[in-house]
Amino acid sequence: MADQSIACNAVHDAEARLARRLLRLRRMSGDSRLAVTQEVLAEMLGLKRNAVSYVAHAMQETNVIRYSRGMLEIVDVEALRRLSCECYDTVTAYRDVVDGD
Repeated sequence: MADQSIACNAVHDAEARLARRLLRLRRMSGDSRLAVTQEVLAEMLGLKRNAVSYVAHAMQETNVIRYSRGMLEIVDVEALRRLSCECYDTVTAYRDVVDGD
């Protein structure tokens, strides 16, 4: 699945990649409230922090997420899914099979 992430980073835009990562973090934590900074997200995605800031601000303006001082809340999961690339569903389906979910 590392290949999928590499391909995703090469092909998809910052918005789709950020949406995918937020969905993954939500799934891993089991919570829509995430303690994560834009700096950490930028490192995860291989982006500059200002790119993450720009995309996150646009997502906040459309009420998809809410964030402040290292706390991010996913407000509209379905909207975030629509913004995400297909890689989220592909990787999630694979992990469900491997994990036996």
